[in-house]
Amino acid sequence: MKQNFGSEHKTATGFDIEKGGYPDMGSGMYSQKLAYKDWYAFNNAQRAHGNFVEMAPSTLLWVLIAGLYYPIPAAAVGLALFIFRLIYSIGYASDKGPKGRIVGALGNDLCLLAIFGLSIASGVMLITNATPPS
Repeated sequence: MKQNFGSEHKTATGFDIEKGGYPDMGSGMYSQKLAYKDWYAFNNAQRAHGNFVEMAPSTLLWVLIAGLYYPIPAAAVGLALFIFRLIYSIGYASDKGPKGRIVGALGNDLCLLAIFGLSIASGVMLITNATPPS
């Protein structure tokens, strides 16, 4: 890092590049030094991570709501979601790129439909003061 950007960084900021503290996530200035294959692999991994972060809040909320009245099914679907997210991420970050995510994406989408349905059912039961199924 210092070899490629050390003097430019010092001129711009007035101090040396510190170990582990770079403002560039790898897709900006620093990526100019990557080979295309490395840049492509990095951006696939970055996109898999971004997709996970985008989906996590709504997914967790649905699992929590579904778990109010259907704890075991919600936990099972939550576990399946976790497994399919791993398959999605590993597939996307592999040499296959976006095509590698298909199995994980399909499984994840089916699980999202299931957990969304469970959360709707649980929400309706909560609103109507229904007793939890035994």
